[in-house]
Amino acid sequence: MTNAVTKPHRRKKRVARTLCADQIVFGLFSIFCLLLILRNSEAAIAYVTRGLLLCARTVIPSLFPFMVLSELIVAGGFGRALIRRIYTPIKRLFALSEAGCCAFLLGIVCGFPIGARCAVSAYDRGEMSKSECERVLCISGAPSSAFLISAVGASLWESRTFGIALYASVIAASLVTAFVLAQIKKNSAADAPDEFAALSAPTLRGAPLFTHAVRSATEGILSVSAYVIFFSALTGTVELVLSPLSPSSLVLAAITSILELSGGVSQAAALDHASVAAILTAAAAGWSGLSVHCQILSVTDGRALSLRPYFLSKLFQSILAAIFLALLIYIFPALLSSSNTGGL
Repeated sequence: MTNAVTKPHRRKKRVARTLCADQIVFGLFSIFCLLLILRNSEAAIAYVTRGLLLCARTVIPSLFPFMVLSELIVAGGFGRALIRRIYTPIKRLFALSEAGCCAFLLGIVCGFPIGARCAVSAYDRGEMSKSECERVLCISGAPSSAFLISAVGASLWESRTFGIALYASVIAASLVTAFVLAQIKKNSAADAPDEFAALSAPTLRGAPLFTHAVRSATEGILSVSAYVIFFSALTGTVELVLSPLSPSSLVLAAITSILELSGGVSQAAALDHASVAAILTAAAAGWSGLSVHCQILSVTDGRALSLRPYFLSKLFQSILAAIFLALLIYIFPALLSSSNTGGL
């Protein structure tokens, strides 16, 4: 009898000790990052300082007001009133509800993670289905207009016109992705009905609405800053480790773009060949970097939302943004001649 009891118990222990694939991947990644930073601790400290300065000078001033105001617009119900006139064509093109349309438009104008926060907030209140929330996450994570036009265009490329073209390319990629996802949704209409959040957040009004928006935005900006600082240290130490191999500036710019957006577009803009620099800048803006993706993961934490479509959509948008900007440069060569990169 004891053997019959203990054998299943041992089997359960063995099953519990078995790690799944994502645990193994993240575990190995964490060990790699730990060894990397320990081996280059002084450089890591310097890059953490750089990340803190980036948050203080750029991230917090450009994002925090948008996060507070967008929370007020969505939670207060103003979003639906604002988009009511343009809702019908958007619904036909992208198959979005009023709440989804509001999150989508705010994400396009204000940039990440505003759209994701608005979508998840609407899902928590039961105003958006689970499948729609997952679709909105895929199409509302573009960099903000202020970042692409001012920081990238005017500052890095010394051309606001180039920044506008870059922003138009990224938004066009998001719109095409939204249309494709809507067609997929329509074709799968016979699937199981959409699921809504089990519990709806309480409706807030007046002063509690404002204090909730500020508190929520503060929590969000701390999360965003934490990811920016960590990935600043990670990208810096990766570049330091690769330096003995003498990788080309293009390779370093591509690696940095995969990990972190602001560093990626900075290095891409400094490439010698203007066309290559522009296309890589657009691809980096469309992809947005793992740092931003981790911010989206933190926003959706605990809600069992599938983010596999999100990562595939961001890869698709990266390719589309590069293609659209290349077409604009082909049609309007003055976009490059009027701009200036670090190596030109």
